[in-house]
Amino acid sequence: MPTAVTLSRAFTALAFSLFAACVGSSRAAAPAQPHAYAPGPEDPYAGEGGEGDGNEAAFQGQSCPPNASCSFDCDDGGCAFFCAEGSTCAVQCDGGNCQLSCAGDATCNLECDGGNCGTGCGDGATCNVECDGGNCASACAPEASCNTECDGGNCS
Repeated sequence: MPTAVTLSRAFTALAFSLFAACVGSSRAAAPAQPHAYAPGPEDPYAGEGGEGDGNEAAFQGQSCPPNASCSFDCDDGGCAFFCAEGSTCAVQCDGGNCQLSCAGDATCNLECDGGNCGTGCGDGATCNVECDGGNCASACAPEASCNTECDGGNCS
């Protein structure tokens, strides 16, 4: 038979175990740390339609729906355009500083009369840029066809 001392020690060990378990589980969670937010760089392929990714709603600018033909004019420059999958888009940017995103299997023609324009051309798309002012840049997917005519130099 267990003695009173053995039972007392077992009860004490059990009491300390229960106390430690209760204290360990009742600690308050650490307060949430503040987070800094900064928008990321713009992706020239963002908002490519046809894949159901929902990015179309996030696009800030004018857009051409899938399998359509669209023509856009930007007299003062600084405009953004999106040409959806299978579409044909013609953009006249008189003030420069325009952006054109061309989804897969679309055809995009950009005439940039002020320079400093940028294009993003998805897989299977054709992008033609006439840059009269220089400093135009194209991001061309591996399966895309990109052509740039640069008057003013410094185009890529």
